[in-house]
Amino acid sequence: MRDCKRDVALAPHDSRLAAFEAAANTLSAAVTDRWLPKAIIADRLQEIANAHGAFGKSPEEIQQVISGAVAKIDVTPIALQAKTPKRRLIAHRASELEPEKLVWVWPGRVPEGKLVLLGGPPGLGKSQLTAFMAATVSNGGHWPCGEGSTRQGEVIFMSAEDGVQDTIIPRLMAAGAVLERVHIVSAATKPDGTGRKTFSLKTDVDLLEEMAKKIGSVRLIIVDPISAYMGGSDGNGNVETREVLEPLADMANRLRIAVVAVTHLNKGGGGHQSALNRFAGSIAFVAAARAAFAVIEDPEDDERRFLLQAKNNLGKKCKGLAFRLEQRLVSDDILSSNVMFEGEHVNESIDEALTASESRSFKKGEPSGKEDVMRFLRDILSSGPVEVLEVERQARAAALLEDDRRLSKSKVFRDAREALGVQTTREGFGPGSKFILSLPGISLAP
Repeated sequence: MRDCKRDVALAPHDSRLAAFEAAANTLSAAVTDRWLPKAIIADRLQEIANAHGAFGKSPEEIQQVISGAVAKIDVTPIALQAKTPKRRLIAHRASELEPEKLVWVWPGRVPEGKLVLLGGPPGLGKSQLTAFMAATVSNGGHWPCGEGSTRQGEVIFMSAEDGVQDTIIPRLMAAGAVLERVHIVSAATKPDGTGRKTFSLKTDVDLLEEMAKKIGSVRLIIVDPISAYMGGSDGNGNVETREVLEPLADMANRLRIAVVAVTHLNKGGGGHQSALNRFAGSIAFVAAARAAFAVIEDPEDDERRFLLQAKNNLGKKCKGLAFRLEQRLVSDDILSSNVMFEGEHVNESIDEALTASESRSFKKGEPSGKEDVMRFLRDILSSGPVEVLEVERQARAAALLEDDRRLSKSKVFRDAREALGVQTTREGFGPGSKFILSLPGISLAP
């Protein structure tokens, strides 16, 4: 299509109409060979004609040329409908591609156009960190410890776990964000354009791209947590996870937008797993990300947190950062938490810090696995019965259930269900039947 536009533009003035007719025939042949959808040909030819003042011809004469080209496509419509598109490889000569300089949104940590993971146990400040990143990009501010500044840009923020007006907005205010530059996605419409549904990375990335293009100058997209936007995928299968993440990564690369995705860390590990292998879900998450960082509690200080690098394919190894969470008054009666970084880097090893932090938590007698699962079951079943497969999906996303284990085979889940008195019922018979979990005494609206 680019060649056709160029051929018409470069043709001598008195030969442009002939070049246009040749372009029309070329594009119609491309449709016949299944290189282009038929529906766009007439529009593209009209655009070329308009760009050259219709070559001095009347609109009717130009339409006749376009109609003649499109008509050729319909010579054998049945054969075209039955024709299967030919499989092919998509490749480019290296000599035809221009090298590009890597641009950093956060120097050394968050590259433009790439996916970055931010993992860690719950309650340590991952979401406050994303609010800090969004604020820094929105106001073109400085990064901690003299790591440079960033060019001001727009931010798209997606959060499935926190309230927008009572949590996200106050956090952004506490971090000093330019609120006009932060766009919060709360939902998507259903396929028919009506109603609401949860945004899905499987089906709605085109809507995200459309929004980013419309806004313009978007530099950062926050996805918190990414497991909530997998569109029904549990995130534990490598192939399926790659198929979900690939459109997001392609969009980020095309539009040169950094994507920071929040996830959890798997529990346990017993010191035998590296921090990189502890990121929840399929290894495809870590493989797709160009960099990964973890938030870890300081083993020596309950109030101190580390931000440590687990992976960085595009830059040199980053030193760690230390921060604390403070409360800030953002309006007359609204408090919100905010990250406060220390002025010096730290040299903590991520694997050693993670092992030490978990060992300390165990010695302090913090909630056991059973208590974590009981709290999880109470939360997920508090609104009514839930299908077992959905409970398993969310348990894996919360790093409470191993990738290859069913709920009924997990002793900690069996013990938690018994302690809570969780009831199991079966709906239907045969292959289409399903098992439902519910808590006793939960009243449901009709």
